Amino acid sequence: MAEAPLRFHFNPQQQGLGQVFGPLESEIMRLVWQHGQATVKQIHRILSRRREIAYTTVMTTMSRLADKGILKRTRRGMAYIYHPTMTKVEFDRGVLRAVLGGLLETFDSSTMEYLVEYLSQERPDQLEYLRSILEARAA
Repeated sequence: MAEAPLRFHFNPQQQGLGQVFGPLESEIMRLVWQHGQATVKQIHRILSRRREIAYTTVMTTMSRLADKGILKRTRRGMAYIYHPTMTKVEFDRGVLRAVLGGLLETFDSSTMEYLVEYLSQERPDQLEYLRSILEARAA
């Protein structure tokens, strides 16, 4: 799948997809990625087994995800089929690229210095992994 520009607000206080999506958007995206494609009816059926939720709420949320460029909708008969515009891996990389790009644009080299400092104190195994990646790229 082609990499599309992402439009989102990053919230580091949340976990997982909640850092860029609201709770319902996160749940819907997990389901669409899991199934590859889905209609509002299919997603509503799954979600309504877990909790009470209006069909129109699911429809509005999926429409907004399409407006954000995360989902693409194709009309099939009387319904829309929603497809992700990128894989979960592509999405994750796009978020990381946007967040790191913003940090580097704003804070320049201090971003990298802090990243190394953070990894050395909090995640030394990841610092070693970073070192091995850098050595492989330099070779």
